[in-house]
Amino acid sequence: MAQELTQTGGYNAFSFNHIAERVGIKKPSVIHHYPTKEALGKAVVQRYRETFEAALQSIACDSDKTAFQAFEFYCTPYTDFGASNDKVCLCGALAGEFMALPDDVKKEVKQFFEDHILWLEGILKRGKKAGEFSFKEKPNILAKLILDSLQGALIVKRATGDGDQVHQIIAALKSRLIGN
Repeated sequence: MAQELTQTGGYNAFSFNHIAERVGIKKPSVIHHYPTKEALGKAVVQRYRETFEAALQSIACDSDKTAFQAFEFYCTPYTDFGASNDKVCLCGALAGEFMALPDDVKKEVKQFFEDHILWLEGILKRGKKAGEFSFKEKPNILAKLILDSLQGALIVKRATGDGDQVHQIIAALKSRLIGN
């Protein structure tokens, strides 16, 4: 519940009361498991990050999948979030209020983005070596461009309501990867 509330309204827009009401329990039950909002926030981001990381590692290690297929897999959550009315990537939502986050939550959010840049860089190198990709930028720079573009597309889509926003950005990124 805390993840959904953060993705739709932000970290500072919900309280333990909101969670308790939504789940149908009393606030002390939430506090029993998470004595502070920082502990809850850290746990939520950690779980999100680890779940995402496991899926990315699985596709990256699948020898039956091309680098292009891995990239398409990477884009799937962004298209899913883009299809929703108000939900964005958890860490993207948190990045928007980064300076107001507790330190432990900041560390998890920062780690999420660092992990994604490294993963994307690995896929880009693999795709270039296999001849699937023909981009000109350094893989690290292109990885940052991809991550920033996808995260930004979700935020802009939320503000404009343009349902094609995310799909258009992904199409442009794919074109860039193959050198068109």
